[in-house]
Amino acid sequence: MTTFFVACVGQEKNNEVVFVATVLENKETHLLVEPVEGSAELSSADKIMVYVQDTTLLHSNDNSIAIGDFKAGQLVEITYNGAIAESYPAQIHTCYQINLLN
Repeated sequence: MTTFFVACVGQEKNNEVVFVATVLENKETHLLVEPVEGSAELSSADKIMVYVQDTTLLHSNDNSIAIGDFKAGQLVEITYNGAIAESYPAQIHTCYQINLLN
């Protein structure tokens, strides 16, 4: 059974939640990330799988990039619907956009 909770803090806009994380692994269908220190998401999970199906993937200059361009150790900004499945690692199934920050 999967339980969902909604993040109530963080940078929100138009029912979207945004947080910054470090990429731990790229599995092509999802990224395993660790939220940065101070992030509301980190208080609930130290590792989160972010599924990328139908997700806009952008470089810091707003150019589209491929999922293969994300590497372990890079910082990303993740925009999602606020729902995180409480599992280990936690899971974000509805991700709108991932921006590569470095």
